[in-house]
Amino acid sequence: MAKIKKYNSVDDFSKEVLGLDDYDRWLVSTKNRIILKIVETRQKQGISQKDLAELVGTTQSVISRIENGSSKHITIDYLMRIALALGVNSKITLKGAA
Repeated sequence: MAKIKKYNSVDDFSKEVLGLDDYDRWLVSTKNRIILKIVETRQKQGISQKDLAELVGTTQSVISRIENGSSKHITIDYLMRIALALGVNSKITLKGAA
């Protein structure tokens, strides 16, 4: 039976297993944080996925795929559009290379 390797962080996993560079890891992490904030805010405000979709001008299935992580080609711009529709005040910080 093969031994399962455990990783200390998602960052370690994405670097070692997925081979993502610093920028790609930052991008994935940033998108995930925005999506979590969208879901949290939508639920707190009692807004359905369908209602949010109407605010943004898309379909409920698109919102569902974004929220469950199965949307592969979602941009930060689009996520910010959704966040703004919910009234989320967001700040993205860019860090220079070391």
